[in-house]
Amino acid sequence: MEHQEMGLRIDETTDDVLDVLAQHGYATTGMLVDETGYSRPTVTKRLDRLYAAEKIEYVHEPTALWRLVEDPRGEGGR
Repeated sequence: MEHQEMGLRIDETTDDVLDVLAQHGYATTGMLVDETGYSRPTVTKRLDRLYAAEKIEYVHEPTALWRLVEDPRGEGGR
């Protein structure tokens, strides 16, 4: 199932990344890799897209900590 918001494509992989961020509020890139099972480049690509769409923010560079600002999937996620 695909969702659209302002040109941001929410595919299954992005949806899985958002699920982890929505559950915890914050996550490191490494945690997202571990929790989703996707490769680091795949997760990083989705984070870059979410960041460009201003849906997440980069909180702490040394640990690559991300924070969910707004879930682009709307209320309740999925």
